[in-house]
Amino acid sequence: MKRILLTALCAFSFFLFVGKTAEAKQTTIEISQDTVARLHLQHEPIKYITLYKGQHFVATKGEDIWEIQIGNGMVSIASHFAVASNAAISNARILNKVEINTVNFANVYPKHEKKGKPIATIAKDMRISSNGRKGDFYEVIIGGRKGYIHFKDVELDKGVPVLIYHHFVKDQKKTAFHNNLSVYDIDLFEQQMQYLKQNGFTTITLQDFDLWTQRKQNLPAKAVVLTFDDGNLSIPHLVYPILKQYNMRGASFIIGDRVKEDAPEFEMLKVQFAGLKELAMISDIIDLEHHTYALHRFNYDTGRGYLQDTKLNDLRRDFQHTTEIIQRANPAANPKYLAYPYGKYSKNQEIAIIDSGVSLAFLNKGGKAKINSPRLYVPRVPIQATTTLAQFKQLVNN
Repeated sequence: MKRILLTALCAFSFFLFVGKTAEAKQTTIEISQDTVARLHLQHEPIKYITLYKGQHFVATKGEDIWEIQIGNGMVSIASHFAVASNAAISNARILNKVEINTVNFANVYPKHEKKGKPIATIAKDMRISSNGRKGDFYEVIIGGRKGYIHFKDVELDKGVPVLIYHHFVKDQKKTAFHNNLSVYDIDLFEQQMQYLKQNGFTTITLQDFDLWTQRKQNLPAKAVVLTFDDGNLSIPHLVYPILKQYNMRGASFIIGDRVKEDAPEFEMLKVQFAGLKELAMISDIIDLEHHTYALHRFNYDTGRGYLQDTKLNDLRRDFQHTTEIIQRANPAANPKYLAYPYGKYSKNQEIAIIDSGVSLAFLNKGGKAKINSPRLYVPRVPIQATTTLAQFKQLVNN
């Protein structure tokens, strides 16, 4: 019954989105000059597609922009790059049969052939949902029109890497943590961030990722989610400056009852937890999310995490306590994502998790997250002390 309820809630969310899209007044437009359309993530616009002069698409008028649906997401162009048109467009359906990534600048043709002028060109390293392959071409929907991309210009999407980190130290192999897989060397972390920056990756927010899983937003192919479990004090002291330097985003899953008014003086070789002041400082680029308030504990007699054996009403109260702590650090925060402590969960608690406003819940293993991964059991990719830069590259690339 609870599984049915979860499915119904997800379907209802999607129905509301489709309904709102349908309510917006759509107009056929003609592109008046070649123009680049951008998709808008939470914190940055990205050049997604070039639309060519003379082509017609279905669009929605916004303030000084036209919004055009491509696959599951919207892109925008300045209003002066298109004019209203009387051309007839059938407004083809998006079937979401397969997810693809562009590996080249991918021309979109009006037919199943590389002849004539393309109607558009999708930028390299972009995700798009396809209606499936037809011969040598993948069918996509751009502004209500069917378009076709040659199979050599795309590859199948293997999912988004949602990376997990915990505590950080310098010279990890020389410390007492040298056998602790959850403690990572901060210099190696910086090398990873350098690699992401230099190779065109985008660190997206959990909200961007969530919208993608709801089929409401497109993403770059090189999208990565950075998550930090537990809210260790090493995050504000060691990680935050690196993310700031490289203009990157992340999320920290906070253990509520470990957060004190004042954090202790930072000692790298101790496991310490950020206080309210530190959480407030990092919340401009690191979103604060749920890792439970008082349930990050393990019962060694039963081999179960405390969360697994918590009653539903107690679990709801636990979420509320964590929300209160997070909002003391950042009053604008609206935490709606959960990382299960130790990756342990109980499926009979789904209703309490949903009631608490959780949109996605994450495991601590499982590989890359797919667009159709179960919403309360989203896999992640652990970055462990033994993870080399070469291994990291394999983990984040498609």
